[in-house]
Amino acid sequence: MKSLSVVATVIAAVLAFSVIPSAFANDMNAIIVPQTDKGELHYIGVKNITLRYEAGSAAANAFGDEETRVTHTIRGNVTSEDSGVISAITAFNRALLDKGSPAQVTELRLIYTAAIKPSETSTLISYKIEVIPTMAKFVLGTGSNEAGASQLIDLEWRGILVNEPIMVDVPSYGEMDINRPMGLMQAVYPEAASQIESSQAAEIFDEPILDFRKFDQKMDTWHFLFDPSGSLVETSAFFREESGAKVTSIYSLGESSFREGTFEAEEKDAAATIDGSNVAVHSQVPAPSGQIQVAGFSNLDVSQADAEIASVSPEAPEGFTTATGGFPIQVLLILGGMMGAIAVFILWKARK
Repeated sequence: MKSLSVVATVIAAVLAFSVIPSAFANDMNAIIVPQTDKGELHYIGVKNITLRYEAGSAAANAFGDEETRVTHTIRGNVTSEDSGVISAITAFNRALLDKGSPAQVTELRLIYTAAIKPSETSTLISYKIEVIPTMAKFVLGTGSNEAGASQLIDLEWRGILVNEPIMVDVPSYGEMDINRPMGLMQAVYPEAASQIESSQAAEIFDEPILDFRKFDQKMDTWHFLFDPSGSLVETSAFFREESGAKVTSIYSLGESSFREGTFEAEEKDAAATIDGSNVAVHSQVPAPSGQIQVAGFSNLDVSQADAEIASVSPEAPEGFTTATGGFPIQVLLILGGMMGAIAVFILWKARK
């Protein structure tokens, strides 16, 4: 009896993990509850910059050999007294407005992490910004679909570009724009930063890290799946609220297919001169991968060509297929691998 309980637990874990995106690959993960007009987003902006130079050069001396790691977290809402929080919320809401989305960020948590690793011939600078905003006002109104009464929701928020500076007071480094690579450079290597600003490489260091325009791809190219059991409604903190939804819809992007196209890392190269030494600058932004979970059955509204809208109802229409567009092979591989592990576990238990 005990072994059957263990097996049941493992199977439940398979079902749960098969729809959870990889924490290391995701650039955007959203949980949306239309019934309460509330959602939680998880944006991850990553950028890696490598500067290469000759050993013993003036540029090598400018960067030295001391590694630097910066980690700082801010959190709060629109009434926060932390200027960094207000700067971040303002920047996100401006991005939403520029995108034509009615959605607004009401509070957020932001984790900024950066690492500088110099060596004799190169310096690697890695940036990662995780932003977890709470979003509201994305519900546009009510409507109807095959499943009955529904709510219309805006989906334009997924592909925003946070272009405004996010000025944060980082301990030991002072106030800096964490949304641009140049912010950290100016705080750690002010002289080198001023020379890069007047070079071809300035564009790489001035581009916003929080750029999610890759997710602006048409929603009908995203993979779609819905959970008819509503199990995700019970496990999510947001879904535990009284939503009335009996199913969960999931949109996924980033697996690369004929339907959605091929995604590759974005790479750029430029040149700079630091203290008379030539420096080759290379930047890399990982390929996108994201997921949107919606409480209820979501059906894309294609009636408006210039806007991405979905109609969400508590239940799916009778006889609707659980997946379209060839759901990500990653999910199938994880599911298959874990089911294989379960089979081995059962055989092992049977032989004992």
